[in-house]
Amino acid sequence: MEILNISKKDKEVVLALTADELVRLCNVLYVQEKYDDNLHHKLYGDLMIARDLCQYGHIDGFCFERIAECRSKIK
Repeated sequence: MEILNISKKDKEVVLALTADELVRLCNVLYVQEKYDDNLHHKLYGDLMIARDLCQYGHIDGFCFERIAECRSKIK
């Protein structure tokens, strides 16, 4: 992981992650699915999109279903 920018004023961090780091983050969030909050579902869904596009160049049907499931849980 490379930290590209940190802004206290804007309350944001810009990072560059490798495909392996994305996979690890997605695996951690998958195991922690018991957390039923909007941030968890949004983050997990977005990271799955980034992971599959970075690794495979496309989103397959299985991943698309998981993303849709995460999005449907956002209140």
